[in-house]
Amino acid sequence: MESNSDSTTENRRRVGLIYDERMCRHFTPDGEGHPENPNRILAIWNRLQSAGIRQRCVVLSAKEAEDEYIAAVHTKNHIDLIKNISSKKFDSRRERIAAKYNSIYFNEGSSEAAYLAAGSVLEVAEQVAKGVLDSAFAIIRPPGHHAEENEPMGFCLHNNVAVATSLLLNKRELGINKILIVDWDVHHGNGTQKMFWNDPRVLFFSVHRYEFGRFYPAGDDGSHIKIGEGPGAGYNINVPWENGWCGDADYLAVWDHVLIPIAKDFSPDIVIISAGFDAAVGDPLGGCCVTPYGYSMMLKKLMKFAQGKIVMALEGGYNLASLANSVLACVEVLLEDKPLVGSSEADPFESTWRVIEAVREELSPFWPILKDELPRKLISRQAPPIQISNSDSDVENDSGTHIVSEDLEKAIQDVVQPFSELRVGVNSNDDVNAIYAPWRSELSNTDVWYATFGSNMCKSRFLCYIEGGQVEGMRKPCTGSLDKSPPKEILWKTFSHRLFFGRDQTKTWGPGGVAFLHPESNSQDKAYLCLYRITLEQFNDVLLQENISSLDTSSPVFDLTDLDSAMKKRYISLEVLKRGWYHNVVYMGNENGIPILTMTCTLSDVESFKSGKFPLCAPSKEYASTLVGGLVGGKLLSEDEAMAYILEASTKPL
Repeated sequence: MESNSDSTTENRRRVGLIYDERMCRHFTPDGEGHPENPNRILAIWNRLQSAGIRQRCVVLSAKEAEDEYIAAVHTKNHIDLIKNISSKKFDSRRERIAAKYNSIYFNEGSSEAAYLAAGSVLEVAEQVAKGVLDSAFAIIRPPGHHAEENEPMGFCLHNNVAVATSLLLNKRELGINKILIVDWDVHHGNGTQKMFWNDPRVLFFSVHRYEFGRFYPAGDDGSHIKIGEGPGAGYNINVPWENGWCGDADYLAVWDHVLIPIAKDFSPDIVIISAGFDAAVGDPLGGCCVTPYGYSMMLKKLMKFAQGKIVMALEGGYNLASLANSVLACVEVLLEDKPLVGSSEADPFESTWRVIEAVREELSPFWPILKDELPRKLISRQAPPIQISNSDSDVENDSGTHIVSEDLEKAIQDVVQPFSELRVGVNSNDDVNAIYAPWRSELSNTDVWYATFGSNMCKSRFLCYIEGGQVEGMRKPCTGSLDKSPPKEILWKTFSHRLFFGRDQTKTWGPGGVAFLHPESNSQDKAYLCLYRITLEQFNDVLLQENISSLDTSSPVFDLTDLDSAMKKRYISLEVLKRGWYHNVVYMGNENGIPILTMTCTLSDVESFKSGKFPLCAPSKEYASTLVGGLVGGKLLSEDEAMAYILEASTKPL
């Protein structure tokens, strides 16, 4: 143990830090990029050192956990697998074994790193429980909260927090009888939940993106109705976000109206935080917007319990800047030698209040403090839905308007790198999608014609959706597809459908309407469409970018079953993309046996355009120029003919 030497040490909280570069020896066997990589803990350690934190803390040495402690939560088969997977006898089988698990890789350093990660949390937890330290942060990897009793998953090998929790409860001499585990990682802590499902000594709290079971790790484990069983009923609390973009106000509302009231009644002897920072601004996996100040406020509220005995163990977090700055903010709170700097005047989303009310209702039989309804005046304070889109289709709120917080957008731009600039070994978006999406290989074997009628008729504009980037006139870049292969073929065809222009502004093009195609055909209409032969996998990526790019991609939004359904019914409205403008996939026949698909609005949207609920609006000059350029470039029309075609479509009544 390396103690700080500052003369004011006696008056300062004793905060432990544990870090060991040997945990950097766990990396992908082929050296390819991966979101969970050694740079994560290196970035944190370097940030803490540059801020002078190391000198203000007690630095502990890491040591590997002993099997007897791991056996309290994991089976012998699991222990044997993790212990031996890095040995030479597994060299030829290691990748094949890893492929059996969900989002897992192994290499020669995996065993040592996993044992060091678990051992590090054990060490600091025991030191805090004994009072040697007031609190501590374990800077560890691989993470742990997804690891289940007999199965590593989701980048996690040993369940580090669960191992430490069991040690504290089983060592009676430590005097720890009740433990609060707070999991604020953006993903549900499925492994930890299952390990203490029946145990009233452990109050497990997880706040996470859920999206009705679609967000990783998927399924219903993260639902708010999962409250524990038997003696543990009421001691499992899930707060499942319905959407991304949740930020400080949303998390602090949950703290104030769910977690803190229950924690007061529970009165824990120690608090352990599964400290994932993938809900942070700019994280490529999380899609939420918690700032370092938000994390510091959440932690500050938890410091009121157990005399501030808090153990933080790193879980996720894949944007290096947000990750390092958020950890720094938290360690500053643990030290309690500086005032918190910052403020948050935003309101929670309407969906946040809805989730909070559902959670309180579900848990009120076990925690009477939750029985009272929240004041209407309180829950009426709601932020408008915030969506940041890369496409012609801006996501809308229920009133049909598009509202974006400039402060939020600036905060995101300050920390997030464009995915096209992410480097191997840092935060590769391609690798993130590849790990979370086993469906991709299946859909990459099926070709479709994507029929475009708007700005995508211009090849350079369409390639933004495949390769990433932006063309002249666009105000925002696209992220691109995972498979960046160009279209296999391009051809032009005319269809008996009506082209028209609606909406009055987009984030991509600014003021002016964008193109829509009437889903129903009409022999009196004629529309020119450019067809790109791409894979069904790429079509999914285009769908996402055209509608809502922050959606989870652990499963496709349009699979082979949907394709079959669209071919039978002529069109299919995708519920998961319903807030987007182009979520209606229309089957328009086939070319050489390959189905032709386009994406446009629904028939009900057409009626809204007719009634005036949604505005009809001529395209902006930049947008119209892109359409004309596509039509002329396809050698279908002259420039004058193309301009006349666009003019007629934008002025002829529906």
